[in-house]
Amino acid sequence: MNDSIPERIAVTFSLTADDYARYFAALNRRGSGWANVSAYAAALFGAIPVALLFRSIGARVSGNAAAADLIGKFSLAAFLLGTVAIVVAGHFLRRRAIRRHLTGALNALESKTAVIDSTGITVSGQLSQAMWRWAAVSRFTSERELLLIWIGQSTAVAIPSRCFASNGARDAAKAFIRARLSEAHPA
Repeated sequence: MNDSIPERIAVTFSLTADDYARYFAALNRRGSGWANVSAYAAALFGAIPVALLFRSIGARVSGNAAAADLIGKFSLAAFLLGTVAIVVAGHFLRRRAIRRHLTGALNALESKTAVIDSTGITVSGQLSQAMWRWAAVSRFTSERELLLIWIGQSTAVAIPSRCFASNGARDAAKAFIRARLSEAHPA
């Protein structure tokens, strides 16, 4: 093995509420994709045929072209405002779920130690300890000032970049993790 890559890395860190927000944002980005974008686009562009339908119904019922135009404009505005309201409500419900998750976790903001070695990654806290072998790790990313060691599709061990003594130590940890993953999951 290369001399610049250590055999074992141990880092102690405490995740802050901001770290959790960045973790959940990365998690949300992984979970969302073209399906969500397509659903929002369909809802927005679906408003136009609905407004035209209501306009034609209004024209037949009222017999007044100005009233029919007004019906079409109001139905389009109502549909678009409803779509915006759903997006805003989803944002607030997501924030509330994150807050509920953090307050429900016994040691979410407490100090933890991550030990990364040739067998896997172990995260120990005051109340718990979890260990994953490299075969359980699906991928590794570094985003939003977090090192994310993904266990499956929707769970990651999050280690803040700030917990490393230097940028060189952080880069050595990244290289170590990538090397272990390439050994565990040969291409």
